[in-house]
Amino acid sequence: MATPSFAAADDVLFSSDDGNLIVFGGIGLANIKAQEFVYPSAGACTESGWVSKGHKCSQLNWESKGVTLFTLGFDAQIDDDWSLNGSINFGTGGNGHMVDFDWLSRGHDDWSDRTIHPGTELDHYVDGAVELDRIIYGSETSSFAVGAGFRYTDVKWTAYGGSGLYSSEDGFRNSPVAWADGERAISYRQKIPVGFVSLSGERVLGDLTISGGIQGGLSFGIKDIDDHWSRDLRYHDDMDPAPTIGATVAVNYALTPGASLYLSGSFERVFHKPGDMQIDDTAEGTRYPPTKDEAGANFESMSISFGLKGSF
Repeated sequence: MATPSFAAADDVLFSSDDGNLIVFGGIGLANIKAQEFVYPSAGACTESGWVSKGHKCSQLNWESKGVTLFTLGFDAQIDDDWSLNGSINFGTGGNGHMVDFDWLSRGHDDWSDRTIHPGTELDHYVDGAVELDRIIYGSETSSFAVGAGFRYTDVKWTAYGGSGLYSSEDGFRNSPVAWADGERAISYRQKIPVGFVSLSGERVLGDLTISGGIQGGLSFGIKDIDDHWSRDLRYHDDMDPAPTIGATVAVNYALTPGASLYLSGSFERVFHKPGDMQIDDTAEGTRYPPTKDEAGANFESMSISFGLKGSF
């Protein structure tokens, strides 16, 4: 699981006279992670490597912590039962890290090659969602709503520098490898469209309000691009549709009619699915035929936010 992130409170930027439209913005911190996989399909990773179908050839773990996150969103009440809300997040900076593992030695179950890239940088992170909700039960102290929506995530990292160990025909983990500081090693980008349904609820207990929701959905297939700059190779991967889950919970304590302290958390996961791979030789300008079930990917995020929220 990804480690928690801490986000600043949302501040209302604009509210309509009747209170049916609110625009809000915020700034905070976030942590994100993703994994990419390479499989041998029906063949082997290398001529001397693994043969069994399904054994992974490579796994790359990408992660960024302490990303600065800018948020802009809206909440519109259409009528007494229907509402439309949406938000978009932009992330930049943070502390990035990537580890690249290979399993290319027939005589060893453990990894044969590993490189570590502490100089990994987040090129961009954009996450946006829009959701339509309908209240199915409401009273003075409680309400429940069902909804449906669409989410889109676009994230890209580049690993600079780094070092590690490779295995050769003469030995196991016997060949040191290194990139110069600032040298571009590998870039990785994921695009994730997701459709989801949701169930949410709220309970008011005097000055304390407890709310939360769960989401379940399906990604329309993670699409990713992986550039290995030192080898002039670009991998295009197209994953099968994958299930997704999400959850949010929040506790608000009213200080005044227009301001409250809150603590909230959220979790989102796009599960692992295999996919097809196509490779470009960027130096020669050659594109190889696509191969089935040689790629895999997932995505996960987890957050905790706290602060002061107000309406005017």
